[in-house]
Amino acid sequence: MNLAGVLAAVTVLILLIYKRVSLIPAALISALILALTNDIGYTELVMEHYAFSLADFIRKYFMVFVTNALFGKIMEETLLAATFSKMIGKIFGDRGAVYGAMLATALLSYGGVSVFVIVFTVYPIFLVTFQKADLPGKYIPACIMASSCTFPLSMLPGGAQLNNIISGQYMGTSPMAAFPVGIVCSLFCAAFLYLYFRWEFAGAKKRGEHFEADERILEKIRRFERDGGIAPWLSALPLILIILLINGFGMDLSYAVLCACGLALVIGWKNIPNKLKVINDGVKNVGGAMVTTAASVGFGGAVLACSGAKIILDAIASLPFHPAVLLAIASSFAGLLTGNGGGGCDVAMSLLSGQYLEMGMDPQLLHRIAAIATAAFSCLPHNGMLITIMDTCGYTAGQSYKYIFISTVLNGALCLALAAAMGIVLYG
Repeated sequence: MNLAGVLAAVTVLILLIYKRVSLIPAALISALILALTNDIGYTELVMEHYAFSLADFIRKYFMVFVTNALFGKIMEETLLAATFSKMIGKIFGDRGAVYGAMLATALLSYGGVSVFVIVFTVYPIFLVTFQKADLPGKYIPACIMASSCTFPLSMLPGGAQLNNIISGQYMGTSPMAAFPVGIVCSLFCAAFLYLYFRWEFAGAKKRGEHFEADERILEKIRRFERDGGIAPWLSALPLILIILLINGFGMDLSYAVLCACGLALVIGWKNIPNKLKVINDGVKNVGGAMVTTAASVGFGGAVLACSGAKIILDAIASLPFHPAVLLAIASSFAGLLTGNGGGGCDVAMSLLSGQYLEMGMDPQLLHRIAAIATAAFSCLPHNGMLITIMDTCGYTAGQSYKYIFISTVLNGALCLALAAAMGIVLYG
């Protein structure tokens, strides 16, 4: 009954959010199932486990969310993000414009633009490129999700996103941890995305599907095509600065992003007449992203307080496989529980890192596998960023989730298997 209750609660959570129920009420309903099936009081479960995990996550990562939200808004309003994306797009030309937009999104994600605010920055970019390519917009959510939540989030060494940072905080490793594993997985992941979307786009052309736009979409395209009057190479400097500060100087991510905010303001000063409004609006954006992530972590905390979760984790640990494989499975479970990459990584590392270090796992490999697993298996229908992307792009999960699943979850699972196999060979 305990085990069945955990599985039922997670399933109900996913189904409720798939049906557009907001995350917090869906989590509280699912927590009731946990309480009823795991012999624990509902009030105790919510107040002492769900709420505690939620609040503790906010406590630990509050400044990261604040600075990331501010950075994303400044990059958007100064037109630096648009200028950067256009620079990358020109390299690919009109025929490969969509892939250029995906690469630009990946680089923005890798450089520290929060995945929760990145959609507002890159959505107009994809509208322009899909219009040029005459492709149906139903693929846009998958393109944004796949190019921001896969290799730049968790695989590519040196990245400035939470999945890569949290693992290092627990392990004492750098963002460059398990460099060869991260590089190979990133290349595999990027190749998968290119080949998969090329196949999908070819199918859409054969079916006679086209780009469709209403006046709202056309207005977004017109705004994006404004000239920011900024030298393209300057638009990359804030992103480069973050990577240099966290990897070359070991600076805390929050401070590195704050420095990049200052640099971006200086570069794009003339494009934002009301600087205070941009700062205020940027900080306002932190609320939704932070609460969504923390609420996901809170549900993970509630699940892990139940005996059914312990049964699952003990069963995984008892499987006759190498510790790298066991960690991949257990971390995937943490990502699935929370529906959030950073939150799932925090849950996985706090719960599993000590146990798997005792098994003899190299800290660098543990860092990379946990990051990849929690990112990949968080991209299910209850993922907070997925919900934000769907709302922004105007598509339902029924219209677009199939493409998201293949390009993130399936792709991530293959990369995870590759990381475990390489880890066994390289790290023993």
